[in-house]
Formats: sequence, C-alpha cells, structure tokens
Amino acid sequence: MPDSQTASVAPRAWSIEQIPFDRIEHERIAGEDTWFYVLAAASFVESLADLYTHNLLDHMAGDSEASEWLRDRWEPEELQHGRALRRYVETVWPAFDWQAAFDGFCADYRPYCKTELLEPTRALEMVARCVVETGTSGLYGLLQQISPEPVLTVLVSHIRNDEVGHYKYFYHAFLRYRELERPSRWQVARVIRQRLAEIGQEDAYLALKNAYAVRNPGHPFSLDDFQRFQRIAGHWARAHYPYEMTVKMLVKPLRLPGVVNRLALPLLVHRARRVVAP
Repeated sequence: MPDSQTASVAPRAWSIEQIPFDRIEHERIAGEDTWFYVLAAASFVESLADLYTHNLLDHMAGDSEASEWLRDRWEPEELQHGRALRRYVETVWPAFDWQAAFDGFCADYRPYCKTELLEPTRALEMVARCVVETGTSGLYGLLQQISPEPVLTVLVSHIRNDEVGHYKYFYHAFLRYRELERPSRWQVARVIRQRLAEIGQEDAYLALKNAYAVRNPGHPFSLDDFQRFQRIAGHWARAHYPYEMTVKMLVKPLRLPGVVNRLALPLLVHRARRVVAP
C-alpha cells in the first residue's frame, strides 16, 4: 500500500464526467422496477457521506493522517458515487423526484448516524469501517456482474473499485491503532458480528421506504415490501455474489494464524452463502 501522504493526494481514477450518460440503453433497464429501487436507495446512502465523514473526523480528532484522508479522499469519492448514481437514476427515470425522496431519507436516517454510536476505540471503529466497506464492495461487485445495461456496468465497477480502496485504508488505520490499543481477537470478532447484523437494516429500509413513498404517493411502504426486496436481492446474490472475496475481507482484521485461516475459509464461505441467499 502507498504511504499515507501519497494515498491522500493521489489523483482519483475516474470522474463523473467520464461516465457516458448520453449512451445509456434505456430499453434495457427503464422497465426494471427493482433496479430503480436498488439504485435510488444506493444513491441516497452514498449522498449522505458528509455526515458520515463529520462523525469520523470527530472520532479521529488529532490523527492528521486519517483526517486528511477522510477529507481529501473518502468524502469526495463517496459524494461522487452519490452524484453519479443520482444522475443515472434521473436520466433513466426522469419523472422521479429524487430530491424529495432524499430529503425524506435524511430526516429519517440522521438519528441513527451519530458520533456517540461509533465504536468506543479507534481500532474497533476501523474494524467496523472495514465491515461496511466489505459490504459495499460486495454489493457493487454483485451489481457489476448482473447489470443489464452497459453504462451502469461501467459506473458500478468504478464504485466497487473505490470501495475496495477504502477498505484497504481503513485496514491500514486499524493496524496502526491495533499496535497502540491492543484489542483482543474476541473484541474484533464482536464488532464484525455486530456490524454484519446491521448491514442493510436501517439505511436500506429507510432509503427504499422514501424512494417508494415518492414514486407511489398514497401507498405506504410496508415490512412486506421490504422483505420482497430482500428476497429479490437474495435471488440475485445466489449465483453472483463475490462470497470468497467478501469472507476474506471480513476475517482479515482477526489476524488468524495461516493454517486456521485456510481451514476456516471454505466453511465461512459456505455459511455466507446460506446467510446471504438462503
């Protein structure tokens, strides 16, 4: 991995101006209702990156390396993801009032995103960040594999690569703080387990709820609707989710002995398949 200074100032690999939105093949995706909700929801979550960054900057106060990277790389890249996904959604589904739905999502989600809800130590919060970035890189890797439209494939592949890069930095920061704070393997495992249980809950539910409410005025979003989306996601994931890569990323902060890691990996991949796509 490049040194921290290089990592914080290196030019970004892509920009929104490079995405050929004018070449979108509308007939391939405009009628795909599930894709609308997935992409709208993802655009909301990514577009709230300024709040996530503010919380992490508070938590990492005094760490100039991490603060610089969060401000100069993580936040701009996450916000670019949100802008690019928003533009894609508004290009394919121009009747959708994106701003109204996003405003509703922000109002619903902000109470769940506070500095005091982060992990108590910096090492453990970096583990939590690794879990989140594992989830997002896995999601966009899945979407890249099953995308029905070429421009979308290019877009989500760029986002997926960014998310893997973010994971690498948070893992690097975890190693730095691990030397100072010495968290136990049990503490690290607890954070991984807890964060896995939270993935796709409040943020996904509230994002889908607000997209649905704006697109279907007068029809409230129910738990049954959310579970229907989860079943569709499970169907998508059954054959195309990057299980092995995801499991490797998740267990890496545990720093397991080599032989244990090799023996455990196939079992964990099998378990992940049953959890993600039962």
